[in-house]
Amino acid sequence: MSAVNEQSTYRIPPGTKLIIVDAHDTIFQPDLSRTQADIFKDPMKKERITWMLRYGFLNFIEYFAVQKNLDIVISSDGQKTRLTRIAKRFGILNKLKAIYGAEHIDKWDYLKRLDKILDRCQVEAKDAVFIGDSQVDQFSAEKYGMPFIQVPNTVSERAFSFNSFLEIEFGSGDYGLDLINLDGIKQVSHNLSTPRLVEEIVRRREGVLAHLGPVVINKVEFESAADIGVSLVREPSSENDIHWSDVVSPVEIEDYHRIFDSLKDLLKDQSVYIQDCYAGSEASCRIPLRIITQDAWPNLFARHMFRHVSSEEMESFFPEYTLIHVPEFKVGAGVDENISENMILINLLKKLILIVGANSSNAIRKAVFFTLSFVLPKNDMIPVRCSSIKGDDGSLSVFFGRDQALKNSLCLNTNYAFFGDDCHGWTQNEFTNMEWGCRTLVDGLDEIMDPRIYSATRKFATILENVGIDEKRHIIFERKNPKYHSVASFPIAHLKHADRSGVSAFPKHVFIIVKDSMGVLPAMGKLTREQAAIFLLLGYESKWNLSQPEEFPAISYLPFYTSDLAFYREPFYAGLLYEKLERAQSQCWILNAIPIGPRRNDTAVVNLTLLRRFVSAIQSDKVHQFKWHMDSYWKYQSVCGFSGYPEAMLNPEIAWEGDHDRFVAVNQRLKNSFSNRLLNYEDDLSPAIKSAMNWFED
Repeated sequence: MSAVNEQSTYRIPPGTKLIIVDAHDTIFQPDLSRTQADIFKDPMKKERITWMLRYGFLNFIEYFAVQKNLDIVISSDGQKTRLTRIAKRFGILNKLKAIYGAEHIDKWDYLKRLDKILDRCQVEAKDAVFIGDSQVDQFSAEKYGMPFIQVPNTVSERAFSFNSFLEIEFGSGDYGLDLINLDGIKQVSHNLSTPRLVEEIVRRREGVLAHLGPVVINKVEFESAADIGVSLVREPSSENDIHWSDVVSPVEIEDYHRIFDSLKDLLKDQSVYIQDCYAGSEASCRIPLRIITQDAWPNLFARHMFRHVSSEEMESFFPEYTLIHVPEFKVGAGVDENISENMILINLLKKLILIVGANSSNAIRKAVFFTLSFVLPKNDMIPVRCSSIKGDDGSLSVFFGRDQALKNSLCLNTNYAFFGDDCHGWTQNEFTNMEWGCRTLVDGLDEIMDPRIYSATRKFATILENVGIDEKRHIIFERKNPKYHSVASFPIAHLKHADRSGVSAFPKHVFIIVKDSMGVLPAMGKLTREQAAIFLLLGYESKWNLSQPEEFPAISYLPFYTSDLAFYREPFYAGLLYEKLERAQSQCWILNAIPIGPRRNDTAVVNLTLLRRFVSAIQSDKVHQFKWHMDSYWKYQSVCGFSGYPEAMLNPEIAWEGDHDRFVAVNQRLKNSFSNRLLNYEDDLSPAIKSAMNWFED
């Protein structure tokens, strides 16, 4: 961020002693998230709007009220008691000089009596400034001879941020770290380029350059997503919105302060790397993000995964959220014993994300998307975890499923442009990629089966975790530590055929990839949008337990195929997702990645060729190549004929011909499991989904 230009629209004049701000649609913006009862209503027409702070206003208060010691007063035509509650909820009440509500509105001309505020604060009009969004605000300022700064209201430009007012000059070494109470840092390496970060990784012995230029990280201890706990600071701005659960556990504010103070002490006199970036591509919904890391290689990962800030954008950039990654930090004594040592700790009020103990790239991605899963619904968007590709005609296809490597393999090895790896946002008007790179599993990567991924792993600055390397520094795609996956991370620019716009029309095709080791779901089927929403809500998968003999595979559920959508209850997300599917009129398909038919183990290999042919035919509008029938057990249209494949590979009833009784029993077992699972959600589902909940029942 550069020093604010003298001609800048958003500039507090020199010599100002008092800042007066309008409330609604200026510093407060409507919370557009909806309860299940609101799910098909206009969020702007609630009986009573819930308000939240506008982007950047916390920084604005900290900078001007605390650091610059200026008085800030709220001037509004609303109820003073309600305004006070909102200010208290977001932790700014004690930093305000005063709050004026409807009582200071002139009953003759309905303008704001700013003279009353000036008299109380003992400030002349020329030494004050009024910030508002409307003509009423402007006329009020003119009436009393006060300078006026007009900001866009929350309807016309919801993405506007009060960070635009901050006079912080990155070029002079002021990075605004004191705004988050992080001081004492010895050296900051700010927005280093990719080559410079690679040099730092090698210099610091964090990794080595391999043949053709990828970076192999030296560490041998890794974490899976399940190893990294997520905790949320319990504070008044968000605690009533959160679905507290085993996935999202609370940390009391006192424990948070102890952890943050200890972390600051650890970082004092140390060097850090800062990468400023955007989570998201579309300007209306992207989140300015700052990632601070102890080591260079996670900073390179951040540079790969999130959208870069251009030189022009850097002139007005300031982070809305800050993520601090300190794997060396250990939660010490004096805090709740239930707090994990490998942890993502999110403070939604302070917009601060801490990653402590965990040292895998997955921790950064998980932390950012977990936070977005709270932020995006408040702007009437839904976060989704899926991979995506775009056709030559611009049509988008998205892939849901638990197996990220399989989704990437389907997306990265087609004739279509790669659009997004995993994290997306579905808005009212479009579909946007929240990332700028790709992180994928590369266990046993094969050049023939996955040529695009293989090619990307052989390019400069690709990050490789938990892989082997020979004496000539050629990569060996075998797990260095057998407990964890081998992983590659690279920017989207490493892909030969990629769509870098980051923004698309609504998905035309939605594919749900299931791994059904029960062997009874058809190889491919067409779902109604209600059925698709239910399948996504279930997140079904079944798998044989090879360590001990079992009669049936183990059935598991992971709603939406991710644990990162846990801030709200699952039916809330299901309702929003169904709404998006319905509005987009998306065509929904289900692909069974496990060969159908009876078996007693999971030795069956995923038939990638068949899956790719299914996808290609659908995207090319060649569904006439399929022979369809209504599956008599699961009540959706399924493929029973496809050139080159026997019906026993497509139709489970044919595959089980030799053991019909068991086929019926296995189907019923899976149906019963679905029904019992859905009963947990029945009371909270939207009407359309609830009416289709048991479509598969006889």
